[in-house]
Amino acid sequence: MNVLVINGHPNLNNSFANKEILKLLAQKTDWQMTHASDFAGDVKAEQQRLLEADLVVVQFPLYWSTFPSVMKEWIDQVFTYGFAFGPDGSQLKSKKLLFSITAGATAESYSESGFNFMPLENYQRAFEHAFKAAEMDVIDTIVTFEMNAIPEEGGDVEKTIELAQQHAVQIINVVSHSAQNAVSTHIG
Repeated sequence: MNVLVINGHPNLNNSFANKEILKLLAQKTDWQMTHASDFAGDVKAEQQRLLEADLVVVQFPLYWSTFPSVMKEWIDQVFTYGFAFGPDGSQLKSKKLLFSITAGATAESYSESGFNFMPLENYQRAFEHAFKAAEMDVIDTIVTFEMNAIPEEGGDVEKTIELAQQHAVQIINVVSHSAQNAVSTHIG
């Protein structure tokens, strides 16, 4: 299975969680990794990567309850009319997609009475929009909360690394399960 991981973190050097997740995925899989922050404007190359992938993993930290601006810029440039949507678009239709999200806040903060004012599902509609408009098949969303490694903000580096390792295992398991289902569907 050709898996493409799109990293939406703007600066992995300043990351503990996303850097650890991507490091483990690179060590344990043969998946292709690309970084939205490295996007240099070659739209056709990015679109071709998406077309060649059997499954796309979109990895990002929640920044104000959505993806970072580099991920938004990548989507704005790559999900073009005639490719991702429009009369001759939908070239990504039925392409499998997994959202992999890290959050520094607690799960409880995503509620009407919490710091983030709404449940995560409300925010999720916004960051899923472009992918659903492209008619991609969201197979799962993995979210791990409390991945804050910044001690000044009450974070814990060791806990964050441990959670990141567990998160990476979840991603691998979901992709493996999807690959097994694809094989059994083609056989049956």
